[in-house]
Amino acid sequence: MKKAQGGLNAAILIAVIAGLIMAYIIFLPEDEREALLENKTIDKIRNGNGIFDSENILLREFPGRIDTVEEVDDKQLPNVYLFETTNAKELAQFNSFLVRNGWFDKKSKVVSFSLADVPNTDNVLLTFQALKHEGVLAVALNSEVVFEQAMGSAVADPVRLPKSLLQEENKLEFSVSTVGAKFWSTNEYSLENIKLIADVTDKSKQESSTVFTLTDTELYNTEETNLRFTPYCSAADAVGTLDISINSKNVFSGIPVCEDVYKQPIPIASLKAGQNEIKMKTSKGSYSVEQIKIEFDEEDIKTKVYFFEINDSSFKRIKNDKEKLFLNMEFVNDKEQKRADININDKFITLDQDEKAFSEDITEKVKQGNNFVEIKPRSLLDIVEIAVLFKED
Repeated sequence: MKKAQGGLNAAILIAVIAGLIMAYIIFLPEDEREALLENKTIDKIRNGNGIFDSENILLREFPGRIDTVEEVDDKQLPNVYLFETTNAKELAQFNSFLVRNGWFDKKSKVVSFSLADVPNTDNVLLTFQALKHEGVLAVALNSEVVFEQAMGSAVADPVRLPKSLLQEENKLEFSVSTVGAKFWSTNEYSLENIKLIADVTDKSKQESSTVFTLTDTELYNTEETNLRFTPYCSAADAVGTLDISINSKNVFSGIPVCEDVYKQPIPIASLKAGQNEIKMKTSKGSYSVEQIKIEFDEEDIKTKVYFFEINDSSFKRIKNDKEKLFLNMEFVNDKEQKRADININDKFITLDQDEKAFSEDITEKVKQGNNFVEIKPRSLLDIVEIAVLFKED
């Protein structure tokens, strides 16, 4: 009894499913119903201009966003002057003192001095006077003797301090020779006007920087960038390497030919949207870097090109004057003005509208064989779909 009831329920379920399938088929559009019953497929496109069978479609693409290319203005930068100055400078001055050496009395003197910039300090000279000068005077720099002689007059020749012995912190020790067997006498020096002088080179002005700005759009549209400049200098053997960097990335390093115009490529990766810093420095001598300009070459205007073929049968459909070939375009409905030049086999259409859909008869612009459609934007375009298709006249 239970098996018979189960069989009846299954039969009812199958009948319901079959009825639903029949209803679905009946309410299908005629062409889709025929394709389903004949085991065929019907491909269609839907856009703002209607619904079309695939057999009528010669081209269908989805371009997405196409943007315009704006001109990027060159950046003119101020002249840059790089130079070093060397001046004689008094490094230290010491109070007067006595040094002596005898059997019963011995006295030496140690004085200290500092150097702020040892590499750029040259020709360090020790000068002094000795109103009293008996015996041999010795002067040691950082424990190394740099002067040792008996003075015949009150004024001594300047004592050059070897640069190899100089440090940031230094000591000078003054002493006098022994009297030997003359126990009743004393060798003595009375030193006055004790000074240290040197040639100090200021290199702080051998480096200079300036900035220029780029917008996101300018950077996006830039294909090639060059740095143009002209260096001026007194003589090639009087200058050192000229280094130029942009955002800490070196773009030029060398000893340039003075008064020659240079055009140096700049890697796009060195640039950034916003503020960019260009820094110039030299290791020696002086430069006047003038006519500095950052030159920009924009990318070619961005276009989209699509190709489609009109075979013999499609061309006959055009020739019988019963069907027309149309270019359809669908945009994102942003209500913005849409402007572009559309080139079809070197025959042009102007697009200038704010509607979502665009349709244009291009029958007279096509030919048998290969054809192309080129879209050259004059404003930002967000294209959902582009199609070339047949419509009845």
